Amino acid sequence: MPRSINWTGELDAKLTRLLDYQGVTIRAAAARLGVSRSFAQRRAKLLSARSRQEICTEAREAAGVDPLPAGHPITWSAISTDQAPFRSPSH
Repeated sequence: MPRSINWTGELDAKLTRLLDYQGVTIRAAAARLGVSRSFAQRRAKLLSARSRQEICTEAREAAGVDPLPAGHPITWSAISTDQAPFRSPSH
């Protein structure tokens, strides 16, 4: 029977740090945190989705989650050098 985990924001930060900044594998991060590989993978996927939402512009959010067609103004801004397609994470 799986043991109960009191998962905290601190553990989310540690998982993110292990995966993004230290470059360890999901399996190694799970072992260091004492959780299963599948739990670490699901949590990392959730954290990644949240982080993408935080840097998304209001225009992109309004356009929905479906892929944008070629030539859409948002896609053009992504390749333009004079406009940033994302808000900085500090906002």
